[in-house]
Amino acid sequence: MKIVSGSVLFFALFSFPFFGHAADFSVRSIDGIPISETQAIQNFYQNQAEIFLWVDHGQLTSEAKDIVRDIGESWKQGLNPLNYQYTILNEYVKNGIPQGREVDIEILFSNAFIKYAQDLSGMRLSPQELKEDSKSWSRGVDGYSLLSILSQTSKKAEFIQNLLPSDKTYQRLSKELTLIVEDLAKTPEPQIKPVKYPGLLKPGVVHPAIVNIRQKLGLSGESTLYDDDLKKQVEAFQSRHGLAPDGLIGPRSFNAIYQTRTQKLVKLIANLERRRWVRLPMPSRYIAVNIPQMQLEAVDAGKVVFEMPVIIGQDKRPTTSFVANIVGVRFNPLWYVPDTIKKEDYLPALQKNPEALRKKGIQFRVRSEEGMKKVAASEINWNQVDQETLKSIQMYQDSGGENALGLIRVLMPNPYDIYLHDTNAPELFKKDDRALSSGCVRMSEPDRIANFILSLNNGWTEEKIKKYVTSKKLIEIKAEKPLPVYLFYYTAWLDKKGDVIIANDLYQKDVDLVRALQSKGKIPFDLK
Repeated sequence: MKIVSGSVLFFALFSFPFFGHAADFSVRSIDGIPISETQAIQNFYQNQAEIFLWVDHGQLTSEAKDIVRDIGESWKQGLNPLNYQYTILNEYVKNGIPQGREVDIEILFSNAFIKYAQDLSGMRLSPQELKEDSKSWSRGVDGYSLLSILSQTSKKAEFIQNLLPSDKTYQRLSKELTLIVEDLAKTPEPQIKPVKYPGLLKPGVVHPAIVNIRQKLGLSGESTLYDDDLKKQVEAFQSRHGLAPDGLIGPRSFNAIYQTRTQKLVKLIANLERRRWVRLPMPSRYIAVNIPQMQLEAVDAGKVVFEMPVIIGQDKRPTTSFVANIVGVRFNPLWYVPDTIKKEDYLPALQKNPEALRKKGIQFRVRSEEGMKKVAASEINWNQVDQETLKSIQMYQDSGGENALGLIRVLMPNPYDIYLHDTNAPELFKKDDRALSSGCVRMSEPDRIANFILSLNNGWTEEKIKKYVTSKKLIEIKAEKPLPVYLFYYTAWLDKKGDVIIANDLYQKDVDLVRALQSKGKIPFDLK
């Protein structure tokens, strides 16, 4: 495994008492390493005169040695030890501190500690660079706070570990990454030509690709027949990889079968990274949607109380990952067609046939001197409609069973106009691949979610849901206690037995994330 060096940064002037005399610092690097956390370090040592964290009477403390050991093993989290000056810090652990260099070494250790702790507690690249929501995810604890808290902590190494997610999933993913890295070090990935998807393979089919698939799944023989033995192996494999165990080798199952150890490593690095972005501690009550898993969980008192399959955005209209607050529920909602669907789906259809949306119950309003005026589709010259005009035309569906939102919509204001809602096509939940929407999340059990959201309202009863729905009136009920909703992008998770599932990178976000990290020297492995 190849280790990649970290980035170059710099340092500034300050002074404070040390061992009874003032120590002056000029603008410079230490041991050729520019210092990045100048302001935080300066403020801390000026405000905490004579308090040193890593050096005591010319010797490194045991905590300093513990930190270096932890940094050296940070690759197990998908981090690069060289980003935190591991090589030179370890030299000082082995050989001691030269006389007169106590201040330099103290600053060097504090700088490395801040960078390490920040990377453990938040995003390592900017949200803009990663095209992620800037308000939803942690950017890491600020340097001054880290040093201040550490100075009051008796167990410094324990403090570092507490910055990490403490859940079982994070720990298991880290262990899985470690095992794959160690396995690759022993047996490098063989050079294999990419294999093209041959089309749907199912029991009874004869195809040349069957021979290799049998071998990949541990079966012997040169048979090209998809027989019962292969079906059993395929179903077991699908269960281990978060796929419907139906024995059908579609594109998702095919890609999973041919997934290499390096591809798994990329996903593990990306998933550990994203899990560190979540601000801790998590609330005790919330709703979470894992987009690639196409599943929703309702969590109360820190435990999953129920879960359900959901439909998420298709590849060309992906569901965005972010955090919002649920503020209520709307019953019998109207559906206002989003601009993307108007532009990409409905306008081309209307240009061919102005009555194309009649069966969907889509109605139209245009601006007039009196305000928005309802018009028939045939009254608009669709071939003359430009993009700005299209945005000004309201397209909507009335409440009812044919409404695209179904009968229940969760109110969760966000800049992406993405929300949870019911659907008028419940048969789609039977599909394994449910990346079918235009970005919003469709719930298989909307009544259950509505009750979970509103159950803390004073006087709430579950029977009220039926009352509101059957009224056929648009009704909004405010959640007296709003709760967070997380839309995660996790392609690795644990099944109910505690085994690691490494699933498909639905939107190729894992690849993009790891490529961006690797380009900045933040990945310790050669992932070519």
